[in-house]
Amino acid sequence: MPTIKDVAAAAKVSPTTVSLVMNGRGPEHRIPESTIERIRTAMRELGYQPNLSARRLHDKDEHKPVIAFFWPLDYRANLMGYFLSLIQNALKEKGKDCELLVRPYINDRISKSCSELIKSNYTGAIIGAASEKDIRYLESLDLQLPLVLINRESNKFSTSGCDSNKIALQAASLIRQKGYKKIALIQSGTRYMATSRRTEAFLFVCRQFGIQVPDSWIFHGINNPKGGAAAAESLCAQKEKPQMILCESDAMVSGVLYTLHRYGFRVPRDLELLSFATQNPQNTRYLIPSVSIVAMPSDDIVQQAVNALLAQISTGSREPVHIENEARIELHESFTL
Repeated sequence: MPTIKDVAAAAKVSPTTVSLVMNGRGPEHRIPESTIERIRTAMRELGYQPNLSARRLHDKDEHKPVIAFFWPLDYRANLMGYFLSLIQNALKEKGKDCELLVRPYINDRISKSCSELIKSNYTGAIIGAASEKDIRYLESLDLQLPLVLINRESNKFSTSGCDSNKIALQAASLIRQKGYKKIALIQSGTRYMATSRRTEAFLFVCRQFGIQVPDSWIFHGINNPKGGAAAAESLCAQKEKPQMILCESDAMVSGVLYTLHRYGFRVPRDLELLSFATQNPQNTRYLIPSVSIVAMPSDDIVQQAVNALLAQISTGSREPVHIENEARIELHESFTL
């Protein structure tokens, strides 16, 4: 395995100069850009991976990998703790003692939070809920560390996710099994990549199955309980009421149930409710009534993402792997077969 001395020899500089560049301190020490680029080229060609734990920890006997977890600061911020706990559990199951750092970012502006990635100040990174713009930016970088995207697609980086088309097909198939020909849809007013693809695929499959989703029966709200309640208000104002509702987001479900209850609708007696889900299944299981879901298996997705990341850290390989996890159907009281 190449050392910092090997990099220094290849770049024709001192090991101290290499160390300064790796720590992002080249400009402040007036190291020429041409020299910095020569060092980075030598690192790439030699396949050199800096001993980050030695740089970060004062105790030289400790060699913890440093893993960064990126998550956006928007309505999905409430999921950050859930996914963080899943990552911690996955690392514990693998027996890995890692320093896990949380790096919040603004969707479409991950470039503002990537300086540490670019400097290779982490051993690896897991990035969740990135936008198309964020992914294009990440793929434009010449990163020297392994990186795994959660529930996204990339030709350059490893991914762990769930096929939106399959989730959509499963939901539409359940509805067709019950014989519904016309249903209502409650959508989040904020359109993000995975959610939009899942819903677009669902509407496409419904058309193939002969299930109508009239424009007048598509209701919108912000992606939280309040938004779900507001969308259900619009639904309850309709003269013709649906017998079946598909909710795009489990974050909205409690608000939907709240409004339906206020208007005297009994679920599932008066109408049935099925939801796509990305959050902890307990959030819908213990509502009244408990809500049936077609769920993205977040625990499996994170476990596979951690496995892929640790494998790349261990082997030094940067060949991307793409892992598809199977969605889960959990039928409870709100919708049954």
